Amino acid sequence: MDLTPFADFRLLLVGIAILLAVALTVLLPNLMPNSRGRLNRQRRELRHRHYQTRQAQEMLERASRKLARLSARANDVKPVQLQLAKDRVEDLTTMLGHARDKVLVAENHVRRILLDEYPPAKQQQMLDRFVSVSDNRALPFRF
Repeated sequence: MDLTPFADFRLLLVGIAILLAVALTVLLPNLMPNSRGRLNRQRRELRHRHYQTRQAQEMLERASRKLARLSARANDVKPVQLQLAKDRVEDLTTMLGHARDKVLVAENHVRRILLDEYPPAKQQQMLDRFVSVSDNRALPFRF
């Protein structure tokens, strides 16, 4: 039996294996998440959670104003409408509490990445910059 066609395939398979090994050594480190990529992803998540908290706060304020208006005209408003407004305020208060909890979780993720991945000399500076935010403004995105 003639084995010359298989010799060509062996060279092709060896070439593919070498090409695959080179591609993995070049591409795999770039595909793996590094500390900066993980930090930026969690900072985006934290900004998104701050945004959701602000939106929930604004919705609660609007619902509270509407409830106050309806309560002021309680004699002219159907009791069902007043009860719906009260239920909405309660629901939005609960939603705001959940949103604030999610902000705390996102801050803890950022804090954990900073403490695990960065040297102690930079940790406090980065913690002050990215985690210790006193108000709900958006965090700076760049280093």
